[in-house]
Amino acid sequence: MSQIRDAAYEAENVIEAADYMKKRNNIKKGFMGAISRYAHLPSDLTTLHKVGVEIQRVRRKLSEIFQSVERLKIDLDSDVVDESLEDYGLRHQTFKDDVVMVGFENEYKEILDKLVQGGKMISAVSIVAMGGAGKTTLARKVYTSSQVKQHFEALVWVTVSQKFKVIDLLKEILKQILSDGDQSRIIDGMNEYEVGKKIHDILIKKRYLVVLDDVWETDTWEQINRTIKAFPDTSNCSRVLLTTRKEDVAKHVEMQTHVHALRSLDEDKSWLLFSSKALPSYKRSGIHDLDNFEKLGRKLTRKCDGLPLALAVLGGYLSKNLNTQAWYDVLLGWPETQDTRMMRGIIARSYEDLPNHYLRSCLLYLAAFPEDFIVSVSNLMNLWISEGFIPHRSKHTLEETARKYVTELAQRSLVQVVRTSSIHGWIEEIRIHDILRDWCIEKATQDGFLDVIHGTTSGQDGASSSHNQIFYRSSFQNLSGQVLQASPNLRALFGFGLSSVSFPELRFLRVLHVENSRIENFSEVIGGCIHLRHLRLRECGHVMVPSSIRKLLYLQTIHLPRSDVSSSLWDIPTLRYVHLYCISLPRRVQIPQTLRELRMWATDDETEKDPMPILEKLPCLVVLELHGYRPRTMSFGAQGFPRLQELRLKYCSINKWRMEVGTMPKLFCLSFVECVLENEIPDGLLHLPSLRFVSMDRVKDHSNDSTLDGLRHKGCEIRGPQRYEFLPAGEEE
Repeated sequence: MSQIRDAAYEAENVIEAADYMKKRNNIKKGFMGAISRYAHLPSDLTTLHKVGVEIQRVRRKLSEIFQSVERLKIDLDSDVVDESLEDYGLRHQTFKDDVVMVGFENEYKEILDKLVQGGKMISAVSIVAMGGAGKTTLARKVYTSSQVKQHFEALVWVTVSQKFKVIDLLKEILKQILSDGDQSRIIDGMNEYEVGKKIHDILIKKRYLVVLDDVWETDTWEQINRTIKAFPDTSNCSRVLLTTRKEDVAKHVEMQTHVHALRSLDEDKSWLLFSSKALPSYKRSGIHDLDNFEKLGRKLTRKCDGLPLALAVLGGYLSKNLNTQAWYDVLLGWPETQDTRMMRGIIARSYEDLPNHYLRSCLLYLAAFPEDFIVSVSNLMNLWISEGFIPHRSKHTLEETARKYVTELAQRSLVQVVRTSSIHGWIEEIRIHDILRDWCIEKATQDGFLDVIHGTTSGQDGASSSHNQIFYRSSFQNLSGQVLQASPNLRALFGFGLSSVSFPELRFLRVLHVENSRIENFSEVIGGCIHLRHLRLRECGHVMVPSSIRKLLYLQTIHLPRSDVSSSLWDIPTLRYVHLYCISLPRRVQIPQTLRELRMWATDDETEKDPMPILEKLPCLVVLELHGYRPRTMSFGAQGFPRLQELRLKYCSINKWRMEVGTMPKLFCLSFVECVLENEIPDGLLHLPSLRFVSMDRVKDHSNDSTLDGLRHKGCEIRGPQRYEFLPAGEEE
């Protein structure tokens, strides 16, 4: 299979080389286009000759492969796309943390009492247990409880993990305390002492709870407070909640500590958890021999030794295989040793049972993210689409199919749901358990699918592999001061926590996803990545984006919230998702009609111009987020925004709205963040047939507005202002 994959990738590269010439030559029209095509003619002829040679080579390679397949009688048709992939979704599963609900009610109450009651001095509660025992899930249930939210004035949750940097933890803590994403640039520029002092100065006035999840080292608390005591003890009942696998870590915190050793689930609670996954209520009515399933299920439950992760993943797998023979086969093949082999066997079985190779690739792809990383589902779907992991279906958009894949992985308990949308109900953030991630890294490494290179280890995070093995995806983490070593055939490059690194030449790159890093030569190499589909630089400082970005004619996703980008970007015909800091809207050329999501800031010379007459013509636009526009009039035409579902206006000032009947027929959610609305809310909103949510965040009080009253009568939910804490005046950019 790896040989077929290699040949397929080579064929795709060859075909795109020829297709790229056609796309490039079609951009410029008329006399200038003819001159451009004439100038490229010699190099194009050379390229076409190379393409012809490569096509013949790939043909010979494929012929040899299929001769071997026929000789060895290998079946290549066994894995087809399942068009009927189940999508019970959030209508049937709330994706709450079932472990707590059915397994740890007493522990939940005990830990909650320790946090909200007791003495005034700062103290800690440590939850200690083996991996997969439910520590994080229990801690998160406590953290999100109404009692905790009412009792504490500041709440912070950070995941520490085995490989962490103190400065990164402190910056994440400060960002959560301030609850304002627009100040992240200021925080990123602070040093460790400055961040620690800012945290101290804010928390000294508050009763706070800090959760340190997945702590491995005994001196973690000392490291966090090494330059300044970031977490003051003001004798106001502040608390620290810590989760760890090590008992010595649980006890080693410089304050009064209650250690809670989390026990395995007993047989009854194990069955409740397992049955909620394997035999959910919405499926029970269609099961004829339920008693037989329960008998087999209870035997399988006992095999899991009360480990919640094993119960959840096994239950998720068996829920997709509701025949007694399949359940009996699992019981019969259970490993004799009750150690990591048990958990690995369950994961492997669940992986192989996924409906198609697309979904298996989607799961392995999660290994690219760092340990305990919170993954944005929106971003993940864009990555999957860019990689070609989401098949085209006649009745669904690519995004709809991708959401079904996320739901499928969640239903099987292969990913953990962190956050769901309060508006749409769909999953917005996920994470993957450490044990599952380790398995995925090893599997991805063995298959040549992905390698993970971490700067704090001697090499790969995954299993050792042959030096001759070709990797098409690499995830570099916590490296500094070097040119990244990558295969010339690399299709996806991930980077997390990179410092002063340089990229090699990567001709065939499809995905470039970098976070919290500093890149030396981005502007020099990006123009050569002509196959690129996905470009995301997050928390990477101000990056110079050259005009050569217009050469990326296959680009679908561009996420550069800190960079100015040339308006030549609009020449790219395939754009689907655009998130940019500043870019001028085109006045003479057409914005790509494929665009589905657009998030952008107004340039200095366009703040007073109305962007809507240009944007409302986009036929596929679903989400629009605009920052910093201050037009005298904002207009919405009668046929404008035919598919728009979400409109978000941030830091905008609008004197007058003009809304024609028939505009935005599918608008579902409208939000204002720190906007100035000079007059009343426009009554044109009353004529939007699909509007269900209006959010007014840090906006002048319009609670008695007649339009809002009318929307309430129509069943529209109006969400009022929220308060945020800001950095002192003079510190904002």
